[in-house]
Amino acid sequence: MSFESLMDAVWEFDDYLWYVPFALIICLGIYSTIKFKGLQITNLPEMCRATFSMEKTGKDGVSSFQVFCMSMGNRIGIGNIAGPITAILMGGPGAIFWMWVFATLGGATSFVETTVGQIFKSRADNGDFIGGPAHNVAKGLNSKRFGMLIAVLMIAVYIGGYVLSEISTISTSFSGAYDFEYSNLVIAFILCVIAVLVITGGFRRVAKASALVVPIMAILWIIICLTVMLMNYAGIPEAVASIFRCAFSIPATVGGGVGAMLTIAMRRGIWSNEAGEGTVTNISSSADVPHPVKQGLSQSLGVLFDTIISTMTALMVLGFFTDYDALVATGIDESMPLLEHVMGTTLGGAAPTLVFFFMFLFAITSFMGDYVIGENNLKFITKDRKARIGLMALTLAVVFLSAYFGSDGLYAIMDVLLAICGTVNCFVMFKLGKHALEAYKDYRAQKAAGVKDPVFHKSALSDSSGVTEWDD
Repeated sequence: MSFESLMDAVWEFDDYLWYVPFALIICLGIYSTIKFKGLQITNLPEMCRATFSMEKTGKDGVSSFQVFCMSMGNRIGIGNIAGPITAILMGGPGAIFWMWVFATLGGATSFVETTVGQIFKSRADNGDFIGGPAHNVAKGLNSKRFGMLIAVLMIAVYIGGYVLSEISTISTSFSGAYDFEYSNLVIAFILCVIAVLVITGGFRRVAKASALVVPIMAILWIIICLTVMLMNYAGIPEAVASIFRCAFSIPATVGGGVGAMLTIAMRRGIWSNEAGEGTVTNISSSADVPHPVKQGLSQSLGVLFDTIISTMTALMVLGFFTDYDALVATGIDESMPLLEHVMGTTLGGAAPTLVFFFMFLFAITSFMGDYVIGENNLKFITKDRKARIGLMALTLAVVFLSAYFGSDGLYAIMDVLLAICGTVNCFVMFKLGKHALEAYKDYRAQKAAGVKDPVFHKSALSDSSGVTEWDD
């Protein structure tokens, strides 16, 4: 069986697998939105205040803003560029409309899972906070064994899913920019060297680097998108119209009908914003904040920022073409070649290099967080030094192979892992979401009483068993 046919088989399996998390994530989003009275919209000013504060509880802790940037380094990455483009290729322009709908629901979902992650976070040997789905399960559901299984899943998602797709995209964009013999081997070697540097870093170094790089990176990408959109300004009204028109009237060139488009929109949206997966709590739980809700609000805002970046990418591509049929007529069926075609025609010969530059930055900032998360979940299972060396070797192997065989087809592996992750996370959040609601009520009560920066005590919870890092 060839590589292409194998990936086609994985995609077909993935299409069926996603029906379960599709239903669960939508239900969780609707439930969270209703239960928290649309906080992802009504609490926007408070989200901004909570996010852009540089304060941290401890002297050496990681601030909410640093964690926000680090999580945005994971969110604002390959998923914001390849994600919406792949959604358009597979589901038509209407997929972007449904990405907006799911992102709106995802703002509430992200608040719940982030707040729960903060409540059940733990303290690492070096004094840093760590957390995530494995800690939520072990402490919140009192099941260490189930937590260890979740930790294994997290390692697979980040090292075998996100890293694979990110490095593959760098490789594809590099080959598009510099077409010479053994180009894939050269980029594979370069990325392995960078991977070694990341692996020998640490969480605080990654957090500080993300706080510096991510805002600049996001602003530069927005400038590029606006430049291309302005140069193709005549096509923007039709691009916007096609998003709304095709949301309910599927183009003939898109197979599978409305159901297929909806699942594609969710899958690509979740790849981008991670809402409903629980994965971002691996990062957000590390924030040193006085109240869990503060970080929950910050990550809810992150979903909005992420969606804006994805929308800019989508409009840049759709605005280039007179209509969707013109896009299909190009015969280009992969995200990076299509992006290079749009930017190359608009900006000229420097476009492939520019695409590679952004793909490289986006993927590396994501990779930095991915490896740290993988290592933290390994520490949850075992602190054996040999296991850490094994994870390093596995990571380098994934980096090399995904760079050497770079292709959009590799996204299928990530998609399957995300489907499993979403299913498990929804089950856990339906069990533990009540803690987020109680914490939110406590935060609102303190705000109403005139407290500028609310402080959380676990006594605010009806059941504080398993909560170890918050005072009574």
